[in-house]
Amino acid sequence: MSNRLAIIFSCVIVAAALVGCGGGSGGSGGGTSSQPAGGGNSGNLSNNASPAVSAGSNLSSLPSGTARHITDVSVQNYGSSNSAGTVDVTFGQVFAKGDVGASQHVVAAVNGQVLPTQVDRKATWADGSVRHSVVTVQLPAPASGKATTLQLYAVAHKGGLGVGTVSLDDLLGTNFTANVRITLGGTTYTANARNALEQIAQSGTCPAWGQRSCKRWLSGGLVSEWIVPATLTSGNATAPRLRVFFNVRAYRAADGSIGNVRVDSVIENDQTYAVAPNNETYDAKITVGQNSYSISNLTQYTQTRWHKVLWSQGGHSYFAGVSTAYLQQSKAVSKYANLKPSNQFLDSRPQAAQPMNHLDQTPDMGATGAQAGIGPLPKWTSTYVVSGDQRAFAWMLADDDAAGGYGFHYRDSATGRPVTIVDHPYITIADYSHASQAGGAFAKDLLPACANSCSNPNRFEIAHQPSIGYVSYLETGDFYYLEELQFEASYDELWANPSYRKYAKGRLLEASPQVRGQAWELRTISNAAFATPDHDPMKTYFVDQINYIVSDYIASYVDDPGHPLHTLDAYGAVHYPAHQPSNISIAPWQADFFTWAVGHAAEQGVPGANKLLNWLAPFQIGLMTSAKDGDTNGFCWQVASGYTFQFRDDNNSPIYTSLDEVYAKTYPSINGLGCNSQEMANQLSTPEDQLKPGQMIGFSASPTGFPANLQIALAVAADSSAGNAAKAWAVFDGRVDKPNYSQYPNFAVVPRGS
Repeated sequence: MSNRLAIIFSCVIVAAALVGCGGGSGGSGGGTSSQPAGGGNSGNLSNNASPAVSAGSNLSSLPSGTARHITDVSVQNYGSSNSAGTVDVTFGQVFAKGDVGASQHVVAAVNGQVLPTQVDRKATWADGSVRHSVVTVQLPAPASGKATTLQLYAVAHKGGLGVGTVSLDDLLGTNFTANVRITLGGTTYTANARNALEQIAQSGTCPAWGQRSCKRWLSGGLVSEWIVPATLTSGNATAPRLRVFFNVRAYRAADGSIGNVRVDSVIENDQTYAVAPNNETYDAKITVGQNSYSISNLTQYTQTRWHKVLWSQGGHSYFAGVSTAYLQQSKAVSKYANLKPSNQFLDSRPQAAQPMNHLDQTPDMGATGAQAGIGPLPKWTSTYVVSGDQRAFAWMLADDDAAGGYGFHYRDSATGRPVTIVDHPYITIADYSHASQAGGAFAKDLLPACANSCSNPNRFEIAHQPSIGYVSYLETGDFYYLEELQFEASYDELWANPSYRKYAKGRLLEASPQVRGQAWELRTISNAAFATPDHDPMKTYFVDQINYIVSDYIASYVDDPGHPLHTLDAYGAVHYPAHQPSNISIAPWQADFFTWAVGHAAEQGVPGANKLLNWLAPFQIGLMTSAKDGDTNGFCWQVASGYTFQFRDDNNSPIYTSLDEVYAKTYPSINGLGCNSQEMANQLSTPEDQLKPGQMIGFSASPTGFPANLQIALAVAADSSAGNAAKAWAVFDGRVDKPNYSQYPNFAVVPRGS
């Protein structure tokens, strides 16, 4: 199913009434699982929920002009033979700026018939319009192998389900139970979700935000969800490092009772400051109602986590496909070329990840060369965005689950949230040796030393980091993936030398030693600011971080006339690559990453990002347009995709002031030859790579080659207000030997106007 976002939902229908339905990958794979099949999934913040609309209301009966169609969602039955009754589906939905106003609501309809709809408003645009919500819809169950198309509308109409919010008392009035059992060092520890929820019920409070003991993630007449920590205990003893979180989602059946319950059990070894870190090896069994999952002899590395989704009852599979064209239109992600991955390729993609297994993530992200995770979005996520296919969806979640086995997860024991440099301005990993001897303020924020064994074959690395959790959260609305995104963005700041990052401010210049690292950090932090719900305490943190980062680049470059080439030429830019003489060359492909990241932040609405993009874009534009075919002067576009450009004569010389000078010093053997001529092609050819006119250097046909890297920068430059932007894209688009991106779409970004 092309051009669609997707969710897999597991549902069960009993006596023509919904018992429960849900989405997600089911968490990490591996181990053994006993689960007849399950259901449930939904969205709603307790204090931000849009009213549900009662079934049977006809769209035409709404006041004239109040219902405006936004997008469609296709719900497909992929296995249930029982299509009687109703089914609930839940999905995350990004809305383009202005499509759903601050005072409007979202309803789903089929053939003009309004369906029971529950909506969580999670994040809003600067104008108050809705940016991201989690939507739950109850609809007649499609027949096996069939699909029902939902239309989403923005309306001013308010309705109601005629039932109250699903409450803890409703859930605890059933026989619901869920627990995690860990056998560690000969001792068996247990954590019980029901006990944790009963304690919350007795206290009488579970706000949307603000308490470590409970979060009310979803709240409404169709479904509610509570996120609660639960201590692993054995008698009076407590497991020293491992912690468990239960994300408990309860659905109301059509008869008003509590139906199926979805539990996402999260097991973490990521405490910060409370205990010395150490790997832990254990056996685990997770039980939710009649279903269970077991894994033996698992070594969980320090600063990692994993999760498993189970349901209290059995069920069938449903798939909701949300328009990927609309996702791209919303500007949450870039616009991609129209691609269709083959069925053979999609059939071969992994659908689940075993805990602590890297799956398709690069085991050592610091390794050189192309990696499937590198790009605006990694291979699995970009494949999903261009296809919307169920198999690509499961692949994306599986590799985001695999990222849980990398050591970038630092949960602050004091706040219960990912560590921030505001709370710990002297924290550092990169400069840990100095910090451990410095004393004073460094001592207060010093991370505890490893207790015994902290090795991990999975190594996260700043300069090669993939986008983790972002699209998975936007599409599912699952809190687990939101926190994966937040953990990654948190690590990007806490890793650096405190002085270089200006302590609590979070500077990337100087703090990150490579431009590509600055690019991917900027992207990840901007994504966290974009996606984090408005009422999450982390929202202000990430918004402040990205606003400062962009303003710092503007002050350091845009407002400083000493950078005539319109690209980063200091703070890591001229330190690469190592085999060149010190500080005379840059890697233009890293500059391409950075220009795209700034363009992405601009589309997300980050203040100042458009100004920075308009300053950066002339560099890539000039590479493509300063010399026409046949010209003997100017920078010839055929070599715009070079590996390095020389920027000055030596370490004490000034930066060159024109691309002509960069070209002459970088490519003396072709300087003066006709651009894109056969003579130039002959001069640039090697025995391994015979160049021809119209072809760019740097692995032109490869989806990870240097022209592909350049493409993402030219795509956002083409959407900027910089001069010659459209011309630069036209020259690039006219080249020969273009990549086939259909099975590797990481860099298949195109201008919005194309």
